[in-house]
Amino acid sequence: MIKKIDTDFGTYYFDSISFTLSSSPEYKNTSNTLDNLDDGILKKVVINISNSCNLSCSYCYADGGNYGMDNRVMDFDTADKIIQEIVSKGIKQINRLILFGGEPFLNIELFVYFIEKLSKFLNILKVETVTNGTVLNHRVKHMLNKFHPFLTISLDGPEVVHDRLRGKGSHRKTLRFIKYLKSIDYDNFEIASTYTRIHQKNGISREAIFKYFTEMDVHFNVNDVFSKNKVLIVKEMEKSLSERKTFIDTSIQNVIDCNEKAFISPILYDVLISMIYKSTNHTFCDDIDPSNTITFDVDGSKKLCFRFWGSHNSPNVETFNNKDNFSKCKDCWCRGMCIECVANVIDGYSTVINENGEFIECHKPELMEYCIQQIIYLSRDKERLSKLVNNFRRFIRYA
Repeated sequence: MIKKIDTDFGTYYFDSISFTLSSSPEYKNTSNTLDNLDDGILKKVVINISNSCNLSCSYCYADGGNYGMDNRVMDFDTADKIIQEIVSKGIKQINRLILFGGEPFLNIELFVYFIEKLSKFLNILKVETVTNGTVLNHRVKHMLNKFHPFLTISLDGPEVVHDRLRGKGSHRKTLRFIKYLKSIDYDNFEIASTYTRIHQKNGISREAIFKYFTEMDVHFNVNDVFSKNKVLIVKEMEKSLSERKTFIDTSIQNVIDCNEKAFISPILYDVLISMIYKSTNHTFCDDIDPSNTITFDVDGSKKLCFRFWGSHNSPNVETFNNKDNFSKCKDCWCRGMCIECVANVIDGYSTVINENGEFIECHKPELMEYCIQQIIYLSRDKERLSKLVNNFRRFIRYA
């Protein structure tokens, strides 16, 4: 599909299949995208090794970490069956092995076991996990030193708000974890912060949170809360279009300046991923495709996504993941760049589609067009454009 984009110095045409720009509407690019992986390569394997958590976060989408089921950790027999299933499929490489929970470090022995056993049969490019950073013992330290996994650490800001959301004393423990990582020059981590109305009630603005993590000198991202607890929902959570465009402008400059510890616009992120790496999103979430990702629950059963572990499973996943089932998405020019969390849709957190599968509204076409316009303007300065393209890889988020 060709999208006409007007600028102050001419009209351009964006091919939303090949993600290329041209001054001619007849331009066609037949180069291959990077969607198809070689046989024997899985993009991602996600394993729930701990259906238990040592915190009780007020906005947790996973019912305190157990996804509505009993608190337990995966046993070694289940792990062996999962390993055998992966190996029997002839998998030669896993690009991303994500060991998840609950709190995964509550089952640190199995964390190590999966890495060691799978590595005997196939190549693992990257090991990742999400942790609350409260478990730091000699076994965790040894694992970090030996395998150097990428960590996403949950920290919602200063103690007054973090402990209110996650439990008294949790901020001190998580900060201790982060300080330990910095003391050993461990830079393979980022902070994930959730912004809530509790922040607002305590007079902590988004800007203050950005400053807090900037001064901490860490990689971080800040996201607004999604929760059925209306007390936590941020007032005026959805930024105005002009504010979102300003955020895009700031984000472009941050990429050019290689300010890699800055959090950039998700809209710009999706556009750059598509344009630079020629990656098409055929569905709202391509991770749900079993040919890309395999996800195992704590009992060894396979699910389409970690958000559907335990009692959270839903029969609507595949229906809601199909862009063709929504008339406004079916013929949208930017559908190949569009990502929408299907779990958020089903749980009623999406601002685009509600839990009944009814389209609400979407500003992505306008915002993505704005991104491309700014890239066109930037193209007049080849040095700055080159920096945008070459520096972007430093901003790619994984966990």
